[in-house]
Amino acid sequence: MLQGQKLRDYQKRALAEVYAFYRSGIKSVLLYAPTGAGKTVVAAKVIADAVTKGRRVLFVVHRVKLIGQTLQTLQKHYGIEGAMIWADNPCDYSKPVQVAMAQTLQFRDLPGDIGLVIVDEAHTLAYYQIMTKLLRSYSGGVLPLSSCYFLGLSGSPWRSKASEGFCQYFQAVVRAPYPQELIYTGNLCNARFFGYNGLIDFSQLESRDGEYSSESMQQVCTPEFNTEVVTRYSELCPKRKTIAFCASVSQALDLAEQFNAVGIKAEAVVGDTTLEERDRVFSEFATGAVQIITSMGVLCEGFDEPSVECVLLARPTRSRALLVQMSGRGLRLHRGKDNCYLVDFCENFKRLGFPTEKYKIGLCPRKTDTEVEPNLKECPNCHAMIPMFAMICPECGYQFERTLPDTTVQPMPFGELLSPEQEKQCRDYRRWLKHAFKRNYGVWWAEDKFKEIYKVAPPSEWALGAIFGSDRTPRYNRQVYLRYLRTQLSDPDGSSKEIQFYCMKREFGERQGQDGFCYLYWWQIFAVSRPFINNSELEEFYRYRLQQASSRNDDEMALLSLAYFEGCAFFERRSLIKKDEMLRNVWEKFLAVSTAPSRAMFSQFVSHIDIFGEELRLTTTAPTIMHQNLISPKIQAHKPKLQNLIAQYGYWVDAVTCYCTAQSKSPNDIHKRTNQQLFDKMG
Repeated sequence: MLQGQKLRDYQKRALAEVYAFYRSGIKSVLLYAPTGAGKTVVAAKVIADAVTKGRRVLFVVHRVKLIGQTLQTLQKHYGIEGAMIWADNPCDYSKPVQVAMAQTLQFRDLPGDIGLVIVDEAHTLAYYQIMTKLLRSYSGGVLPLSSCYFLGLSGSPWRSKASEGFCQYFQAVVRAPYPQELIYTGNLCNARFFGYNGLIDFSQLESRDGEYSSESMQQVCTPEFNTEVVTRYSELCPKRKTIAFCASVSQALDLAEQFNAVGIKAEAVVGDTTLEERDRVFSEFATGAVQIITSMGVLCEGFDEPSVECVLLARPTRSRALLVQMSGRGLRLHRGKDNCYLVDFCENFKRLGFPTEKYKIGLCPRKTDTEVEPNLKECPNCHAMIPMFAMICPECGYQFERTLPDTTVQPMPFGELLSPEQEKQCRDYRRWLKHAFKRNYGVWWAEDKFKEIYKVAPPSEWALGAIFGSDRTPRYNRQVYLRYLRTQLSDPDGSSKEIQFYCMKREFGERQGQDGFCYLYWWQIFAVSRPFINNSELEEFYRYRLQQASSRNDDEMALLSLAYFEGCAFFERRSLIKKDEMLRNVWEKFLAVSTAPSRAMFSQFVSHIDIFGEELRLTTTAPTIMHQNLISPKIQAHKPKLQNLIAQYGYWVDAVTCYCTAQSKSPNDIHKRTNQQLFDKMG
């Protein structure tokens, strides 16, 4: 007896949610399951369950390959024999399962007595005329009263046009895990993102129906552009099995030709390619005889070769659905395959975000076409696309230089009507507040300066948003400002707590956010209960969180960078503390053998160590992350000689420790033999 295919846990949960909606009275459900989540497996199980209950099923697809794939799965795992409705193939409407091509079904009579309609790639077929025909025929025109159930399957349920949605076809959404979750659970391979900016002229692109027009894309995706694609690919990953998505048939043919010209075996598969020729190319690609397949749109849906190791996006798009489909072709698991390179030559990741991230899935049309663009940057070392606030590249470990903070005075966010003189006073006060923050001056420095010049106290309302304004990183801003206040207040957790709260409210108003005005230690920002064991563990966790976080959440990225640099400073200080403890031990031993002048000399030594430690801590901290005064005259004055001092006194510490631990010598003997020598060495 056939037992059917074994479902994964998340597939069982998704199926249970679909059935729960049906039991509640919902008749039409959209199931989101990304590439690699097993839509065909889930669909086969739904079909088998429906047939078991005596319902006839119509499964509608728009790719020929899916017809045979579905019929084979049903026969092999469930013993269900179905029939196809496609082109000139003979139909058998008596079979319990009908698998139909949407294009063929549009001009045929629909099979009768259907109890379940499943629509594959519903984000596309929903806007075919056949979808309206199916709903009207099988629901009687009133979906809530339908005796037939509907299920839409999609791995990319988004429309490019804001005015288009799915609420006229589906009543509920069930979401399987999004790609990044499937990667974490080992159901998809890891994705690595690479991007090359500035290769096309976006001013030449024109939009039509939510997507760039094919004519304008042909103007930018030229043979010269293809040459750049071949060159960059040859530098980055010349041995990987690759599929390339192009903007036109002519581009796909030219790109394959250019790859062949440099000795990389490539084939183009386009709309006119015969089924026999496609099968040959796909077979040779699977065996490795062909390394690269170029295509315009043939590979976007229904191409399931798991050995793909690299996806080249050699065309621009405004469609997140298309970006997800193209990228998903390379994420299936395969023996010996650790990851897949997703290489973007048209800044698609920069505009639309990473295709593995979690995006909102809604049935209703969006209110506007405008979306917050992901804040990404290109790693100069490996060309990976990473979040703008990331200070370490998760791919290659490249560390970015710290950039100086913005010194622009923020505009006044309130609507008070001011005279010209008051406007000047307000601008001065807000400029002084930001200056005090940047230079690490006291919290009342701006007020005192205002009183000194204008002889009155400034209104506290004038301070609102003077330092940070209305930024995209509110949690990060509050934590940075709290760090500034804690360096200026003697007891921020005690007697000065009210002053701290006043200053926070002065800058941020009533916008306390999810953390309120509470100070978070760096490990609390990472959402762990204690500091990490060492710097390596910190760096590993930071890179993991960067990959996990959304590229569109600048606030989260900035907070993670803040926590990372504070963690680095923590481990630097800990190493200095260990050295300081060693010095104290040496001092205790040294007291037994030294005289009064050596105490002064030792104090001088310790003061230099403290200065060096502060300089070391500050130089390992980003000025945009940790609020510190890096141009302190004290620090700058000692900077040129600190290394030499450490070298000199480090010798002294080693010598004293060595002599003081010599059990065969008495303290007096040690003092006589070493005191003058050590002082000479110290200068």
